[in-house]
Amino acid sequence: MKNLKCLWNSVVRIPVTLVCLCFVALSGAPSWADPSLPTLFSDHMVLQQGREIQVWGKADPGEKITVRLAADSAAAAADATGRWLLHLPALAAGGPFTLSVRGRKEIIIRDVMIGEVWLASGQSNMTFPLSGAEGAETEVPHANYPQIRLFTVPRKIALRPQENTRAAHWEICTPETAKEFSAVAYFFGRELLRHRNVPIGLVESAWPGTAIQEWIDADVMRREPELKDVVKELDQASPADRARIETAQALDLQFDDFELIPASAGTAGKPLADFNDGTTRLTTGGSFSYSWGDAGDSSLDLISPGRGSSGFAASVAGKIDGTQDAILGADYRFDHGDEDLTAYSGIRFWVRGSGAFRFRSKQPTITDYDDYATPLLKATPEWQQRTVLFRDLHQDGWGVVREFTPAALTGFSFECLPPSGYVDRPVSGLYEGMITPLLGYRFRGALWYQGESNALKAHQYRKLLPALIGNWRQAFHAPDMDFLIVQLPNHGAIPTEPGESAWAEMREAEWMTVRDVAHTGMAVTIDLGDPKDVHPHKKREVGERLALWALGTTYKEPTEYSGPLFASMKIEDNSIRLQFTHAASGLEARGDSILHGFAVAGEERKFHWAEAHIEGDVVVVSSADVAKPVAVRYAWGDSPVCNLFNKDGLPASPFRTDNWPGITERGQ
Repeated sequence: MKNLKCLWNSVVRIPVTLVCLCFVALSGAPSWADPSLPTLFSDHMVLQQGREIQVWGKADPGEKITVRLAADSAAAAADATGRWLLHLPALAAGGPFTLSVRGRKEIIIRDVMIGEVWLASGQSNMTFPLSGAEGAETEVPHANYPQIRLFTVPRKIALRPQENTRAAHWEICTPETAKEFSAVAYFFGRELLRHRNVPIGLVESAWPGTAIQEWIDADVMRREPELKDVVKELDQASPADRARIETAQALDLQFDDFELIPASAGTAGKPLADFNDGTTRLTTGGSFSYSWGDAGDSSLDLISPGRGSSGFAASVAGKIDGTQDAILGADYRFDHGDEDLTAYSGIRFWVRGSGAFRFRSKQPTITDYDDYATPLLKATPEWQQRTVLFRDLHQDGWGVVREFTPAALTGFSFECLPPSGYVDRPVSGLYEGMITPLLGYRFRGALWYQGESNALKAHQYRKLLPALIGNWRQAFHAPDMDFLIVQLPNHGAIPTEPGESAWAEMREAEWMTVRDVAHTGMAVTIDLGDPKDVHPHKKREVGERLALWALGTTYKEPTEYSGPLFASMKIEDNSIRLQFTHAASGLEARGDSILHGFAVAGEERKFHWAEAHIEGDVVVVSSADVAKPVAVRYAWGDSPVCNLFNKDGLPASPFRTDNWPGITERGQ
C-alpha cells in the first residue's frame, strides 16, 4: 500500500510508517502525552497582550501541573475529570517566549509571541483566500510577515460544546501559509502590524454558505421570543438525525483507468492515468493530489491490485462525515497551467467502493468554486465505468456564470463524501463545533463577514446579529470585546428606478447593530462589490477599512475610521437637508460632479430619484416629482449607483430615513 496523505503530488513510493510520521509533524497535532493541551497551544502562537492568560488542558485526575511563561508561573492539580486550568499575569507585547507545561511529562511550546489577537468569522467572503484576491499575483509573493501568525479552525459541526478543535496549529505568515488564509483577515492583520508594530495573531473560524444562526448558541435564541422559531427544527430533530450529524461514516472509494474520450467518432481514447507505475502522474504531465482538508481521518493510498487484478488503483478511504472536505484533485499539467481539450468530449474512468462523489471540472475563469460539475454520484461495491461528458456538466448557479472553456482546462477533482452524502448543518452547529473550543483564549476582538445567506430574512437579522455578539461576549467572558462587521457590498441588480431590496435591508440591519450595540464597528463596502459576483475580489480594501475602524476606536489612534453616517434630517419646503457624522473633513461626490443614489418620497410612500448637492457637511435633496418630501433613501438597492464619500476617501453607508415595512419584514 502506498500512503499519499502528506503528499500533494506524489511520484515516489514512501513507506507507510514514514508518511504517518510526516503527517503528525505537519499537522501540528498535540502529542496527547500526559499532560495535554488544546490545538490553540502550539509553536508560533500569539497571546493577547494586556489580558490575563489562561492555559488549560487535560491530565490524570489529581496530577500536578506547572505552567511557566517568561518570568511567570502557576501550578494546580487536575480535577476529578482530568481537566485543569491555570492563569498567568498579563504581559506586554513582545517575544519570542517559551511556554512550558509540566506534569508527569513536559510539553514545550516555542516561539510564543505576545501581541494583538483577533478572531475572523463568517461565511465564504471571510474564507475567500488571499490567492483569489485582486492583486494576488503581487500580494502573495510578498506575504512574508514573521510577526503575523495564522490559525485556521478546521470545520466541524457539533451538537454540544467541544473541548478542542480538530488537528490544527499556528503558522508563521509566509506566501505559502497566507495564500489560502482569509484575504480579509490577512489584510486587516497586515494593516494592524504596520500601525501597531506588535505581533498579530489571526484565528480564522469561518465556513462558506453558512447562516448566522449556525454560529449562535441555541439557548440564546430560545430565550429571545422573536428567535424561538429559528431553533424549532433543531429541537424537533430525531435521535437518528442527531446521530447522522455527529457520527463519522466509513468512506472507501477506489478510482482507476482514466481516459480522455475523443470528440471525433472512430478515434481511440487517450489514456490519462492508471497508477500502474506506482505514481499518481497523468499522461498530460500533471498529477493527482489529495487535500484531506478537515477530514483528518482519511487518506489517499495507491492500493494493489487495481482494476483487472493488476497494477494499482487510487483509494480514498477513512472516516468522514458529511461536513468534511476530502478532495481528490488532478492537474493536467505539472505547472498547474491550462490544457486544450477541444479534441475530447469528456473523461471516462472506473470506480467502486462505499461512498458518494461529485466530478468537478476546473477552468481558470472560475475563481469562486462554482465549477462545472456532475450531480452527486454513488459508487457500487463492484467496479463500474463512469462517463463524464463535458456537455453534461453544469455550474450550481450560486457563483458567477461562466462559459465552459474546453480550450483552457486546468484539471478536475472528486469531492468525496460518505455514502449518505451531504449533511444539513443544524442551527448552532458551528457555534458548538468551531467557537466553543476557542472560549478559553483571549481575543482583542472579532471580525464578522456574513449575511448573504440571511439576506432574504434581513429584518430578522436585526435580532440575530446582536444576539450573536452578546452570546460570544458572554461566552468569552469579554463584555467589551470589539466586534467589527463588514457591511454587505453591492451585488445583484442595478436599480433603474427606486424600489425595495433585501440586500439594502440587510445592510440596514448591520448598521443598526453598530448604532445600537456598544464596541462595534463597520466597514462600508458598497463600492467594492460586483453585481455579478457574490464573491468580489477587492479584499484588500475590506481588510484595511476594518483595520481603520480598529485603529480609530480600539487603539485610539487619531484617524478618520468611517465614511459618512446618516445622523439627522430636516425638511425645508420641497427639499430635505441631511446631516452626517464622520464628515468633518468634508463631503464629496466621488468620481463625478454630481451625487448619485438619492431618492425621496412623499406621504404616498412612492420614491423618485432625487437631485442632491453638497453644502459643507450637509446634503440637500429634492425632486421635481415630490412637492412635499417626507423621506429619503440613499443607495437603497442591490447594486446601487452611489458616490457619496467623505474627503478621507471613505464611502457613506446606505441608509433610509423612513421606517416603513420592508420586503423582508412583510415576508416574514
